[in-house]
Amino acid sequence: MHRIEVKIVAIDDHVDNLITIKALIREFMPQCQVFTATSGIAGIELAKKEDPDVILLDIVMPDMDGFEVCKNLKKDPILSDIPVIFITALKGDKENRIKALECGGDGFLAKPIDESELYAQIRAMIKVKAAAISKNYQADDLKKQVDEKVKELMQTNKATLNLLEDL
Repeated sequence: MHRIEVKIVAIDDHVDNLITIKALIREFMPQCQVFTATSGIAGIELAKKEDPDVILLDIVMPDMDGFEVCKNLKKDPILSDIPVIFITALKGDKENRIKALECGGDGFLAKPIDESELYAQIRAMIKVKAAAISKNYQADDLKKQVDEKVKELMQTNKATLNLLEDL
């Protein structure tokens, strides 16, 4: 049986946080690949390269904060379907939670990270991405079917016009 490998990109400007996240994920998902970046720009590039199933994103970072990173991810057609879970030390901060969701975030975790909550959120986000991929395939398939029918109708229309001219 072939194992499906899960890819996660974690973006945080503190290397210690990335080491902790990686250790937590490896503990409950040993088959998971975790890629890390210490800046928003590097994280976006890493996401483009690796096409992860989930992105874990810190809010408070220099240069480009997590909200800006998320906005950039969500406006990129290639990256927009990747679920983003915000992770922050700003506990109980309702404004940041709302802002995270408004800029396209799909989940939110507070530090210190509860491993069972992290695992549950990652599992849920993997399902979200799978549903988005399935929706995209269905849309592509439907577009192909419509294009084929339009082509057939155009050919039929042309043939009908030719017959009418012959009469």
